[in-house]
Amino acid sequence: MHVQKAVERLGYTPHEAKVYLAALGLGESHVSDIAGRVKLPLSSVQLIVDKLHRDGLLNFYVRKRYKYWVAENPEHLLAKIREREDEIRAVLPQLESLRHGVHGKPRVKVFESVEEIRLIYDDILETKKHILGFIPWDSWVALLGRGFMEDFIEKRVRHFLRIRLLIPRSPLAQELRARDSKELRETRFLPKNFNIKTTAIIYGTKIVIVSLNKKLPTAILIDDPDICDTVTLFFEDLWDRSGD
Repeated sequence: MHVQKAVERLGYTPHEAKVYLAALGLGESHVSDIAGRVKLPLSSVQLIVDKLHRDGLLNFYVRKRYKYWVAENPEHLLAKIREREDEIRAVLPQLESLRHGVHGKPRVKVFESVEEIRLIYDDILETKKHILGFIPWDSWVALLGRGFMEDFIEKRVRHFLRIRLLIPRSPLAQELRARDSKELRETRFLPKNFNIKTTAIIYGTKIVIVSLNKKLPTAILIDDPDICDTVTLFFEDLWDRSGD
């Protein structure tokens, strides 16, 4: 990429980028020297120099009543990027709240196929909230693959995300439960009369409901705090009625 274009992509106009690069190449210089290098009117260059000074890219000193301008180290450009990144991070919660739409309209997204359903686990990690789940474990592992699930468990543990699971009792489920303490998980077995065939995962303000239809497995993600709270109440009630 051309160096001037790179500077422009930081939010500067072509003339501003030219003035900064000219000052960088000239070293100590008067505004008139910079104007001569970029072939722009002196008054225009003075305005640009003042702006770049406010941005911390140009500085000056006075010697014998003359003002000499010096371009700051280009590392300042990286510092500006980090500063802007910090500003965005500071308002991310507000930006995220806007995603729910005006008047808090729930967001709904559909995932079709195993490959798309696996993407939900990326969202779980990015949301960084603890997880609740009703899962027919044997069927779920058969659908997504044991290797994929083991990989997710490792990532979840690295992110310090805890999970509570309600699953039917089976040899595979008992094997999972035996590893609860080291995998930041608490597992309870559903009552015998609960023969679930659909997965439901709750995290943050989101709930995912997954049909395990073998021909076309499909997931529906609903992002809405009220719906999430309601389903969580059912989870907690069933949690209290489930056992070891």
